[in-house]
Amino acid sequence: MSAAVRPKLYSVAIETTAYCNQKCDYCYNEWREDGGAALDKADRDKLFLRVQRLLDAFELDHATVTGGEPFSHPRIFELFDLLRERGVAIQIISNGGMITPALAERLVPYRVRYVQITLNGHDEALHAAHVGAGHFERTLAGIRALGAAGVPVVGCCVVTRQNAAHVGAILELFHSLGVRQVSLSRFSPAGYAARWAGKLLPSRSDFLTAFGQALPWARDAGMKLFCTMPVPPCAVEVAEFAPIQFGTCAIGTSMQEIALGPDGRLKNCTLHTTALGGVADILDPQVDVASLIRAPELTEYKRETPEFCRGCLHEHTCAGGCGAAAEWVMGHARRFADPFVLQHVDDDLAARLEAQRSDGKTHLEVVL
Repeated sequence: MSAAVRPKLYSVAIETTAYCNQKCDYCYNEWREDGGAALDKADRDKLFLRVQRLLDAFELDHATVTGGEPFSHPRIFELFDLLRERGVAIQIISNGGMITPALAERLVPYRVRYVQITLNGHDEALHAAHVGAGHFERTLAGIRALGAAGVPVVGCCVVTRQNAAHVGAILELFHSLGVRQVSLSRFSPAGYAARWAGKLLPSRSDFLTAFGQALPWARDAGMKLFCTMPVPPCAVEVAEFAPIQFGTCAIGTSMQEIALGPDGRLKNCTLHTTALGGVADILDPQVDVASLIRAPELTEYKRETPEFCRGCLHEHTCAGGCGAAAEWVMGHARRFADPFVLQHVDDDLAARLEAQRSDGKTHLEVVL
């Protein structure tokens, strides 16, 4: 009898560890409140058992290895070995600060698709305002080490209210480092980052400033720029920024990247908190892991449309923007549109965001 055919998945984001050497205000990890201490007390061998269960359950195109900071995991290369042995392509998200020339050389045989590294400022001060002090030069050194070893680097900049006016200078820095592909990931207040929504959530004007500065780099300098965080077209007509590429929420599509949390939950993406099928850990022997892609948290996700979006031409493609941000800030993923939009049409939300900016509060009250 032939073996059962495994369902195909485009990608899984493997959150290898809750620990990170940076303290980013825009971090979407929900466990960031305690720096991941509670989660990292768990048996680290469970990571490999969970990944093995995923590989047995699904046929994967590739895996995105992330964290926390993945290179802080003491057995990260064993994970790369496991994925390579199973024929799964690897891409990595890192802050670059732990990447030395020796580590970069060690990566070469794995032929990773790329290592994505984030710069949120063109100088120490602006980068430190987002991630904490003392990381800027280490990140630059990590990028240079990867480049010298021939490991592909993709840049990332989280576009926030604080750095929107400096995106052109950040792209100039990436270009000088030899990086030609950059993700301009507009800030989304999910997870820990929800507490900094007032300080970091860009307005429509901020967005237009940032992407206006980015346009010449895509159009004239040959850089491949893309925005993976959905941008609702009711707020911005993204076609005006061609050839910058814009993505939409991939939940429920063939391009979805589900996420494996460091606690064993399988989620719709790294920004979400709800476990597919309500399963707290995929190591539960009673769980059919392959069946979780048929869980209602995924298959029914876009059936409910925010009231604000009903009747819109883009209702079923945009689906309200980032549902994870809506859940963290507004209290429900599907009943409210993305806070990026609502800040401009909901006077109450706009007032609360402005109050948070003015008085320095770190928590925005969630509307339930």
